[in-house]
Amino acid sequence: MATSQIYPLELIDETLDINATDNYDITIELSDEGVSLAILDLLRGKYVMLRHYPLEEPSGGTRRSFSDILDTDDFLRRRYRKIFIVTPTLNSTLVPASVYEPGLREDYYRFNFGSSGDEHIFSNSLAFPDAVVLFAPEKEAAETIASRWRDITPLHHFRPLLTHVATACRSNENCYVHLHREKDFVTVVVAEKRNLTFCNSFSVSDPQDSAYYLFSVLDRKGIRHDETIHVSGLVEPYSEAHIALLSFAPGVKFASPLIRQSYSYVMNEVHLHRWLNLFTAASCE
Repeated sequence: MATSQIYPLELIDETLDINATDNYDITIELSDEGVSLAILDLLRGKYVMLRHYPLEEPSGGTRRSFSDILDTDDFLRRRYRKIFIVTPTLNSTLVPASVYEPGLREDYYRFNFGSSGDEHIFSNSLAFPDAVVLFAPEKEAAETIASRWRDITPLHHFRPLLTHVATACRSNENCYVHLHREKDFVTVVVAEKRNLTFCNSFSVSDPQDSAYYLFSVLDRKGIRHDETIHVSGLVEPYSEAHIALLSFAPGVKFASPLIRQSYSYVMNEVHLHRWLNLFTAASCE
C-alpha cells in the first residue's frame, strides 16, 4: 500500500545506470515546498527514479536553499538528453495567442503585477487553451536556474497541469473539474464540453481555503457540487485539506498522471497524484 508522505524521499530502480544518462531525461521541480527530481529512461519509456528534498528538515531547523540541495545531488552532475524544470508560482498571466506579441512580454506581465525591476520573466506556449502563459519564478528559483543551466526554459506549472487536463477531459464530455495544490496556493481548472472555461490560482494559508476557492468557482459557474473533483499536488489522503473537500463534495478523486510512459515498481511506494506535474512535464514537448 502506498504511504501518505515520505520526506525526504528516494526511490531508485536498480536498473538505473548513472553512467548512461545520455539516454535519460530529467525533470526538476523547484517549489516553495522543496526540490523534486524524476528521471525517465527513454529506451524503455519508464520512470526509474524519484527524489524529493524538503526545504525544511522534517525535524525542524533552518530552511535550506535550492543550491544547498542541488550541490549534494550526484545525478545533477551528469549530462541528460533533456532537462525540464517546473517552477510553480502565483506570478503568472495568460494571454490569448491571437493577440500575443513576443516583444511585449514584459509589458503584459507588468501590467498585471507591476515590477520590482529584477524579475526573470518567461513564457510558455499552451495548446489547451491556445494561449501563452507569462510567469516569473520566485527570485531564488530564477537565480538558481540562471546560475546552473543554459538554454533551459522553465515550465510554469500550468503547462503540465493543462496538458493533463486536456487529456483527462476527453472522457468527460460535459464537465471536468481539477484542483491542484502547492504549499501556499491552489489552482482550479474547469473544462466544459472539452473546452477550458476557467483556470486560476489562489493564495491559501489554511486547509479549508482550498475548498472555499474551489466551491466559490463552481457556484459562480453554476456547476453542481456532486461533480467529480480531480485532485493533485499537496493533498494527502485523509489530510485536513482532503477532509474539507469531502465535506462539500462526495466525489473527490486523486488524479494520477495520464502519460504514455510507465513507472518502475519502486513508484508503488507513493501516491502519484502528488507528483502529477513532475511526471507530466516531459510530455509537454
